[in-house]
Amino acid sequence: MPSYDHLPLLRYVRDELRRKKPGFSVAITRNPGTHGAKLRTELEDVIQSAAAAPRVEGIDPALILKVELVGAVEEDVWRRNGFQVLAQNPGNIYVLFSTDTELKDFKAKLNSFQGGAQGTVNAPFASLFNTIERASGIEPGDRLGSRLKLQGLSGPGDIDGRESFVIDIEIWDAETSLDRRVRVDRVVKHIEKAGGEILGAPYIGDYGLILIRAKMKGTVLKGLLELTDVAVVDVPPIPDLGEDSLEDIVLATAPPVGFPAGDVPLIGIIDSGLNAHPFLDGLVAERLSVPADLGGADASGHGTRVAGIAAYGDVRECIDRNTFAAPVRLLSVRVVNDHGAFDEKQKVPEQMRNAVKLLAERGCRIINISLGDSAFIPYDDGRASPWAAELDTLVREFGVVIIVSAGNQSRRAPGWGRPEQLATAYPGYLLSPQSRLIDPAYAANVITVGALAHGNGLRVDEFDGVGVRAITAAEEPSPLTRCGPGINGAVKPDFADLGGTCVYDGGAARVVTGAHWESAGMATLSPNYRQALFTAASGTSYAAPRLAFKAALIAARFPQASSNLLRCLLGLSANVPSASVARMTPPAYKKKKPLHKDVRKVVGYGVADPGRVLASDDNRVVFYADGHEMLLDQMALYAIPMPPAFCETKGPRSVRVSLAFDPPVRHTRLEYLGLRMSFQLIRYLNPDEIFEQYRKREDKTRPPEFEKSSLCPVDPSVRARETSTLQVAHMSLAKNFDARNEMFHLAVFTHRRWAGEDDVFRQGYAIAVELAHEGCKTLYQTCSELLIELQQRVDLNA
Repeated sequence: MPSYDHLPLLRYVRDELRRKKPGFSVAITRNPGTHGAKLRTELEDVIQSAAAAPRVEGIDPALILKVELVGAVEEDVWRRNGFQVLAQNPGNIYVLFSTDTELKDFKAKLNSFQGGAQGTVNAPFASLFNTIERASGIEPGDRLGSRLKLQGLSGPGDIDGRESFVIDIEIWDAETSLDRRVRVDRVVKHIEKAGGEILGAPYIGDYGLILIRAKMKGTVLKGLLELTDVAVVDVPPIPDLGEDSLEDIVLATAPPVGFPAGDVPLIGIIDSGLNAHPFLDGLVAERLSVPADLGGADASGHGTRVAGIAAYGDVRECIDRNTFAAPVRLLSVRVVNDHGAFDEKQKVPEQMRNAVKLLAERGCRIINISLGDSAFIPYDDGRASPWAAELDTLVREFGVVIIVSAGNQSRRAPGWGRPEQLATAYPGYLLSPQSRLIDPAYAANVITVGALAHGNGLRVDEFDGVGVRAITAAEEPSPLTRCGPGINGAVKPDFADLGGTCVYDGGAARVVTGAHWESAGMATLSPNYRQALFTAASGTSYAAPRLAFKAALIAARFPQASSNLLRCLLGLSANVPSASVARMTPPAYKKKKPLHKDVRKVVGYGVADPGRVLASDDNRVVFYADGHEMLLDQMALYAIPMPPAFCETKGPRSVRVSLAFDPPVRHTRLEYLGLRMSFQLIRYLNPDEIFEQYRKREDKTRPPEFEKSSLCPVDPSVRARETSTLQVAHMSLAKNFDARNEMFHLAVFTHRRWAGEDDVFRQGYAIAVELAHEGCKTLYQTCSELLIELQQRVDLNA
């Protein structure tokens, strides 16, 4: 079938209108006298507790206030009232900082509010104080991180003063770089004076992330929990590198290997390093490490196994074809030491920043990170971690695509406690809270990849008896994978790909993976090629590089594409395998569409097929726009030609839309994204009608309420995907429909959250639309003609 260049997605030229930022999201009526007295009592308790706390030499007195709100209060409002917003926690709880330890000005305003008339919203400062449900202070135990809590610590009393700890100390952000440095210096001096040892230089980021690593006794750790400058203390993350391979695939004769010539995409591998291998040596542009003295060799073998799949995609297929020809080159950055841990002195976000910077400086735009925290702490809808937030910031800052693995199951997950339970507990345990994504897989701007089974994993062995039981079939979720959603309910993982499976071996009472039987795992390159060229492995670590390989194929076809467009086209190309739908859809759910939410939690938008977006063809056309920008709280409108033949020719047809953007993030905020975007596919309305409804909408924070008949029924819905930075939706139609206007419209919206407070007033994005109809063989040609005609009579920009 002939292939054609994609067509431009054209945007209507209209002036953008600014709107004033709101100060408060809701108006609430309370009794000023009663509510004011309650707040006064709570504030006095906080002030007295802070005054009674022991003074620490070198640490200026300050007050940390926790307020639970019933609505949103803009950060500027807090600033005008003498507070700096430090964090936003679950339950709409704000953490506020003030150098006025007696809160004199704030209490004076509370006095004015308290004297207001009963039951009125017009009491002085009512908008602020009516929004505050309760106020309290920060307890020492609140500063303990999740890994320390996993060790059974809940407060200073649980800490053994004689025990030695290596601790990452997160410092509350300050409003200026000088203030950040001052806070760091005084905490460092306090630790050193107390007998602790600072490991490496403190990490002071530009976007609110401040970390100190130190070795200390438990007595020093107890003291840190009392410092107002300290946000969180925790032990550093340790990478999950999976199991060592126990059985290798041996090939008597090596197949021929072809190395790429010319300018091909670079894939960066941030992992445990990269060993020499005859199938890799001609592909590796450079072996780097962070820190530099770590060296590039791979002690654990994990990085080499990941790199084999990133280089060749489907290694088993290459073996079957008896030829290897990689379309990419690799850059390796080792961040894991010989003991399987991250660097002792550099903090993990710092290592990630340094590694990504090295890769970006060398022209690498696709980066694979198949690493997760071995503590296996599932995301619980709280704040994002420093690791996740730094990756999201790096995506935006360097314009790269970062692909991370969803993380593997731990023995704490339901069904994994006893091996024989796994076959019966699957797949239900995949949706349990213990099976949620682990750090940093829930990051928003990165691509997160879950794992699908490549088959049932059974081997051909006459001694395998009835006790050997398959758990999966091909393209069902791998028993090792983890589930979403991500932050604020975002679609996560974004994609799934083949990552091996598990088999229950009843005779040995164990769960078998690719590390034990090659039939259960994904074929890849062996870290020790002198023993064997190939090996097998299971897990999400090996699904992620398959997607990196696919992203590189798209980057080769569109070398000028932004990172947003690469993500956008990956999304446009994806389909959820029918086997995964059947396995994860509850029996009581009888609808064919929309897809049940449990399916998306495990496989996201499905499996990417890059061949689908490399070119258009006769009966399938892709429109796209890259590098477009919008002001906050605005709408952009795009024209989608809709040929009558597409609407009136019998046969299955579909419309797909994909949107990708990279907003600023703050890990101290529960409202993690600085802004959101969304889109709606509209029919039967002309552009003037759409713009007019947008201007007249009552709720200025939401898109207009278009009539249901005007909205195309796409899946997933706006509500289901609006917190995601990659949004993909589709509409499948079997019946013919009205071709009125020969035009659909795509409305794209920006919704400000806290962006604008940090000089971010515009957001870049990429968007693409695919029309496909099996029976419409002139679809591309007709769309091209309609597009030319449209440009001649309407004010449109590409």
